[in-house]
Amino acid sequence: MKTNILAIALAAVALVGFSACDKKDKEPSSDGVLALDQNSVNLKVGETATLTATVEAEWNSSAPAIAEVKGNGKTAEVKALAEGSAVVTASTKDGQTKTCVVLVTKEGGNEGGGKAGVVKGSQFWPIIMDGITLEANKSKMVASFQPDDTEKFFYIWEGGVVYKGVDAVGLNVAGNTEGFTALEVTNLGWAGAGFCLTENGTTWQAAAALNADIVANPDDYFLHIAIKSTDNYSHCFYIMGSEATKFVLGSKSVYDGPVYSDFTRDGSWAEFDIPMSSYAAALSTAKVEAGVNVFVVLSEGVEGAKLNLDAVYFYKK
Repeated sequence: MKTNILAIALAAVALVGFSACDKKDKEPSSDGVLALDQNSVNLKVGETATLTATVEAEWNSSAPAIAEVKGNGKTAEVKALAEGSAVVTASTKDGQTKTCVVLVTKEGGNEGGGKAGVVKGSQFWPIIMDGITLEANKSKMVASFQPDDTEKFFYIWEGGVVYKGVDAVGLNVAGNTEGFTALEVTNLGWAGAGFCLTENGTTWQAAAALNADIVANPDDYFLHIAIKSTDNYSHCFYIMGSEATKFVLGSKSVYDGPVYSDFTRDGSWAEFDIPMSSYAAALSTAKVEAGVNVFVVLSEGVEGAKLNLDAVYFYKK
């Protein structure tokens, strides 16, 4: 059974509210378990913030040129040096880690909200993309596969409960604050969802035309995916409803998908261009018709595993 949870998906990509640099949450209790008083901080270049841990920790930054951190046991000072985002990590000797995402904007800036990404290729078909980037590149767009709650839907499977939408923390891959798709695995032991093109419109026909052209000219087409994480779980994907096109971004195979590549787990965006030439044979037998899942995500079935995706689109070079 599939449930339409577009409202949840939209909530996941809404603008993220960051803690002001001088505002602290309630002090966490100290019971030997590592916790931080803030999991996100918004600073302008030149500003500083203090992070507090419940236990003694070592501190480091994923991007010290953007956000420098100097730790002293239970406390650390974060200094904003340049526009961008960084992940500050507190680590204990017994292996516990906690992170805080630091968003740095220019003095008097708009928190990155006006920055557009560059879409690759001469033509593209978006699946996940922020509105600023879409508008800036619309002259190259052939058709959009993004959910619209009319003919194109984002369905979370098993009654809509195997994933839940969570806050999209930090800048998106374009460096603006419009958000991205952020999901978290629940406790049912697996997680899957699909971007479905229904019989309510004609977008599925655009997908069928794209699929046919990929099969005819496989070297000309790619699937772009941006993904980020601070955990070590793996995620499987397939396209055009064909499980024969499965591939995994992560360290191990999940859902019988072969590993395409792993990526750095420091909270920064990793970008991949998946060559469609590798999947032309599988796509030649794909049934691209009304109801097709043009893009499917399957996350390792561990409760709390997070899937952060942005700038997912097909493109022609």
